[in-house]
Amino acid sequence: LLRLNLLPARRNRGSCFLDSPSERYEDSFLEGAGEFHQEGRLDSTYAEFLSYDLRRLQRQFGAFVRDLRELGKSKGRKNGYRDCVFWLIDDGHYIGQTSIRAELGTAYLMTYGGHIGYSIRPSRRRMGYGELILALGLEKCPAMALTQVLVTCDSDNLASKKIIERNGGRFESAMDMDADILRAEGRGADKPAQKLRYWIDPPSESGRQTR
Repeated sequence: LLRLNLLPARRNRGSCFLDSPSERYEDSFLEGAGEFHQEGRLDSTYAEFLSYDLRRLQRQFGAFVRDLRELGKSKGRKNGYRDCVFWLIDDGHYIGQTSIRAELGTAYLMTYGGHIGYSIRPSRRRMGYGELILALGLEKCPAMALTQVLVTCDSDNLASKKIIERNGGRFESAMDMDADILRAEGRGADKPAQKLRYWIDPPSESGRQTR
């Protein structure tokens, strides 16, 4: 999970919704990707994982969108498990993204990664989007046969902790992270932390809101 600033209040859904990656959001996505790049977190968009830098994103945005969509398919998965990516859109603009892993297909996901990850572009933080994107992501889970969802955050990320708890997260345990895991998390061994594990019951399909 991306480190997020503490949110002062819930954000009204208004014109916000989750959508599949699409070329129609190219301009605002590239602006957001530039913001992530400036703070050294371009892979919050999955760009680096899919072998894209900013220049290649600009040249081959359509291919990037197709590669993102491919991650959610049951066949031809690059990472060995299905990872469904959705973009948070507000008034037609890219705000951030969430990824939902219906199957915890690796030891890392089962222990540290969980079912849902999310990130908000730097210029749109402290506006309530973090809490909203998790809530909207949870509404996608029943269609993926998820009745309990594991969501995690670092022990020193108080904002993400609040976001999870406001979405009904029940604390299970705190897991130590060794040097390899810390590096994978982008922290380094000089910034130790634990991974906090929470479980959330997503809303039922009959009770969830639709747009």
